[in-house]
Amino acid sequence: MSAEHLDAKLEERLPVGCDGLPIVLSTHGLTKDFKKLRAVDNLDISVCRGDVFGFLGPNGCGKTTTIRLIFGLTYPTAGYVEVLDHKVPGDRTEALRHLGGFVDDPMFYNNMTARRNLRMLGQMNGEVSEERVSEVLEIVGLTDRAGSKVGSYSHGMRQRLGIALALIHQPDVIVLDEPTSGLDPQGMKDVRELIRELGKQGTTVFLSSHLLHEVELVCNRAAIMSRGHLVVQGPVADLHPASTTVKVLTGNQTRAWEVIRGLAAPGTFRQDESYIVVESGEAFVPEMVRRLVADNVDVLAVVPAVEQGLEDMFLELTGGDEQERSAGGTPVGAGGGPK
Repeated sequence: MSAEHLDAKLEERLPVGCDGLPIVLSTHGLTKDFKKLRAVDNLDISVCRGDVFGFLGPNGCGKTTTIRLIFGLTYPTAGYVEVLDHKVPGDRTEALRHLGGFVDDPMFYNNMTARRNLRMLGQMNGEVSEERVSEVLEIVGLTDRAGSKVGSYSHGMRQRLGIALALIHQPDVIVLDEPTSGLDPQGMKDVRELIRELGKQGTTVFLSSHLLHEVELVCNRAAIMSRGHLVVQGPVADLHPASTTVKVLTGNQTRAWEVIRGLAAPGTFRQDESYIVVESGEAFVPEMVRRLVADNVDVLAVVPAVEQGLEDMFLELTGGDEQERSAGGTPVGAGGGPK
């Protein structure tokens, strides 16, 4: 929902976060234990009005558990969620009035049309006009298939219908749990473009994903999870390795290696598959390129670390964590992993 839908008095009471915008969804010391497993550990995140917020981490790191806690579908061991001015679980009913979305895959009646599904499921949480049903079907690009039974829908169409249901009551925040999971490339593209467009229109989106590229494409802010811990959060543009490392690809890597060895300090360059990786200051790069060209070595690519994207940071922070992928969290009382 865009800013004008927020009650002015309520907005004045909200804490201020990112770039002076009010925080509309936050967690405070949020913790969830399952017997001896800690799935979410002392989680503090803040989502501001208008954010497309990426909640990023490997499968099993606690993302879906966190979303269940946000919706009040499971009770926290400690801490709470705050949606605008309402705490979950204490004020869950009022909090849910400001939320839309789904956990896991959205569920529909296969023998009913998309329009009837939206009308019936939407009315479980309040009145829904035919005009609003038509509006959300148009937003997600399903107007032409509104009269088709959902059983005939592709997985991507069902995901878009799930987003339509999330939007139907014009919530302040929509929460989407892996909305591109299981989609083919075209379906992933369609859903990403829809989420990107919602963000441009001012809708606040909380997007859970394990796909780095997806978060970079559609989100302006993100948090990275590992073993139930928050590792880092902030603007997506800032979540890159703080490094001047470059990857070099040339037409003659053997000769390029000799040239770079004559320029770079020992231990600052290495081979990485087909690339030569050089860990030197920015002033080194122009000189390296000049020397390579002077030695008749064709320079095909020089890729700065910042253009390698979130993947380097993600792997650095969560890589090799097989326990996380298989068990879904940290044993209760165990250390390990950044807070």
